[in-house]
Amino acid sequence: MSSLISAPPGPRLARAVTSALALFLAIGLSAVPAAAAGYTLSAAGTSTTTASEPKRLSVVYRYNDAPVRDATVSLQRYSGGRWVRVKYVTTGSTGQARTTVNPSVTTKYRFATSRATSATVTVTVVPGSWSIAGSGNGHGVGMSQWGAYQMARTGSTASDILRYYYPGATVDTTTNPWTSIDVQVLGRTTDPATTTLSLSAGSWRLLDGDLTQLATGTSARKVSIARTTSGVTAKITENGTVLQTIGARPTLYLEWTGTDYWAGTSGTVTVAGAQGSYRHGRLRITSPNARPNVVNQVVINDEYLYGLDEMPSLWGTSGYGGAAALEAQAVVARNYAILDKIEGLKAACDCHLYDDTSSQNYTGWKKEGGEAGATWRAAVDATRQDGAATVLIVRNTSGGIAETPYFASSGRGGSYSGTANNQDAFGTAAQSHLAHVADPYSAQAPGNPYVSWTGILTQAKATSIFQLGWVGSVKVTARYSSGQIKTMQAVSDKGVTRTVTKTAEGWRINLGFRGSWAHTVTARK
Repeated sequence: MSSLISAPPGPRLARAVTSALALFLAIGLSAVPAAAAGYTLSAAGTSTTTASEPKRLSVVYRYNDAPVRDATVSLQRYSGGRWVRVKYVTTGSTGQARTTVNPSVTTKYRFATSRATSATVTVTVVPGSWSIAGSGNGHGVGMSQWGAYQMARTGSTASDILRYYYPGATVDTTTNPWTSIDVQVLGRTTDPATTTLSLSAGSWRLLDGDLTQLATGTSARKVSIARTTSGVTAKITENGTVLQTIGARPTLYLEWTGTDYWAGTSGTVTVAGAQGSYRHGRLRITSPNARPNVVNQVVINDEYLYGLDEMPSLWGTSGYGGAAALEAQAVVARNYAILDKIEGLKAACDCHLYDDTSSQNYTGWKKEGGEAGATWRAAVDATRQDGAATVLIVRNTSGGIAETPYFASSGRGGSYSGTANNQDAFGTAAQSHLAHVADPYSAQAPGNPYVSWTGILTQAKATSIFQLGWVGSVKVTARYSSGQIKTMQAVSDKGVTRTVTKTAEGWRINLGFRGSWAHTVTARK
């Protein structure tokens, strides 16, 4: 018997051993034998996700519908034309095993034992986001501020700049009636429900809507304003002591010395919660909504424009050479204010203009009395002819006061630069003086921070924009003459294609980017 054991195997035995070994090695790797009668593997798991998200797979092992517990099951992925083992999992009391995988690309998986193999589970991996390289800042219509700065640096006058960015428009004069305008400085839904008015020097007085004096004081006192259903109330304090309380009034006015309303020592008023401080004008306080509404009543052609913070005052100094750009800015800002004055008070704010980029960015004394404030005032003054009682304006091709939107910077050049047709940016009726012009100047302006930027389009945002369950790819398929995005196309993980067209400004707002001059779209994990 021992000699039989030690003897070399015969040909049949050798072939049987070899076949058994090959079968053993194949289990969980490149091949799985046909299922043994009664044994089943049922696989499930994540179908679509991003590379950074966990992917969960599960399997249930049964024999004649009864769970097979404590069984070792091979998880395999399809790679290079064959099935490759990833790991082993062990079934629990219910015959189920769970695991996670982390493919960076779409991958097929299955579970296998020597007795059964599951159906294939495909894990589709889509980008978690897309990196969109772009340039420029703003809606793109009218005058580019950085472009105007570069034109001024290279010798263009304010009139040259205005005629370039508003093609067909003319720079003209109109009478200066020294009219005032109401600028909301507090009262937006994000503003505080109460506020305090403080004067830096001189004296103040509080009046009702009929201009009857209710209280007066010096800079040492504070006026606290609150709102009730009957109007606005005031509480006068000094060093924390309440000196006077004023019941609800529909309207209150605060005036102070050193203004057109009251001669005397000049001071500045701050309004707690507002972005600016105010040397000029008069504060009108009402309550059209659920909080105190404070507007500053200032003269358009000096007090308002002096406090307009839309362009760096330093650009007009000798080392920068952009004085003409500041003058152009003063003219277009005047046009903007005049048109809003003509339109009348807005019910939502009881004002003509907001103090932020919803209208124009007005900070009052912070701008006028800030760095190089005298340079900015000089630029505003250069657009007035006080002896003739006229001011510079831009007229449209019909001779009326032109709409003069402006923005920070267009794109960086080539196919992705230039100003926008107003109808492309806003979807409004075309105006010939708001037509696209090439804008090489923005990208040439030294220090322009908007020459390039990168925005991120998330998977969640993409699914919302394109109304797809999962987005597999995104690209820009059409652009406006300005180079701004017109149409984008997305393809879902299921191969569904969705194309969306928006205005250029619609894309900027929807994407949340500085501008819509987008260059390239790159998928990210």
